[in-house]
Amino acid sequence: MTLSTRWLTPDCFQDYIAFTQQIYPQRRHVAERFRVQVLDNPFLHDKTRPVVLLACTETGGIVGHYGLSPVRFHLGGSQQEGFSGFDFLVLPEHRQGGVGRELAATALSHEPYFGIGATPVAEHIYLKLGATTVGHMHRFFWLRGPVQLLYLAGEMALGRAWPRQPESVGDRARLPVQVTAQGVTWTRQTRWPEWQDAAWSPQVISFSRSAQFLTYRFLEHPQHYHLYAAASGDAYFVARRYPWRGLALLCLADYRLPPQDGAALDALLAAAKRLARAGRFDGVVVYSSLHFVDARLRAGGFRRMGQPTIVVAKGDLPLDAARIAARDYVFVTLADCDQDFAIFD
Repeated sequence: MTLSTRWLTPDCFQDYIAFTQQIYPQRRHVAERFRVQVLDNPFLHDKTRPVVLLACTETGGIVGHYGLSPVRFHLGGSQQEGFSGFDFLVLPEHRQGGVGRELAATALSHEPYFGIGATPVAEHIYLKLGATTVGHMHRFFWLRGPVQLLYLAGEMALGRAWPRQPESVGDRARLPVQVTAQGVTWTRQTRWPEWQDAAWSPQVISFSRSAQFLTYRFLEHPQHYHLYAAASGDAYFVARRYPWRGLALLCLADYRLPPQDGAALDALLAAAKRLARAGRFDGVVVYSSLHFVDARLRAGGFRRMGQPTIVVAKGDLPLDAARIAARDYVFVTLADCDQDFAIFD
């Protein structure tokens, strides 16, 4: 069978959605996710030309696709444009014919390219195509107490979640509009045009968090996200529900604060714990790609669990092996990863 690649166009949107539903049946709201993740992206200049590559048969049937989200990132004192990969999917019967490699090669030719959340198999392909592993995002947990540890131990031992009473499961509706911790007051925002995007450090890749981006990703979706801003106006975090192994956790999907400000990060984490208690969540989960954040999380009683999320990059970037090894080269959060869009499923 002869296969070819082409870019997604509006006449194929419904076919794309149907194919994604076929290969990913656990996604319940594919059309909504496509709209939010792809078409609503403020960095996509032409909404009729999403950067999604299709692999098709001679009759036009889709057998695979590879999505690219336009992104903006800070590095070296300037803001640049690039692409972040998502949904690298190929039908099982076509995975041995080279179509996956062709999709990946074309996608990675769009530079600078970032793959955040690459599987080990995909990482192997990316490295062969000239990409470099530039970081790992670790997942840290804080649990409220022994009851949560008991539930977790039971789930891991039995392979299924223990029954829970509804009133014991986290509820975002219980989260207060305002929370104060360690002298810092955080207030939930419904709009926040005053926020100013800034780089984490000239030597660290950090993705844009403009007011426009925060509105698109979080503030327009209050059914999923709560954004809390510090009274100082220079820090925020985004809370969402995160079910995991039978536990209802409060996840910090995104956060920003002044660079290397340990006190601000400690206050942010303390506020998250207070929110978790107020909402009767079992604990808090935070993703970290920086050693600085790792250290403050451990000092705050968080423990790392699970496999790290792989971050790869390709393009004309000033790679620094020492900074990469020291976990001081790329700042990403769950919000930068395709995985976070699963909340729309």
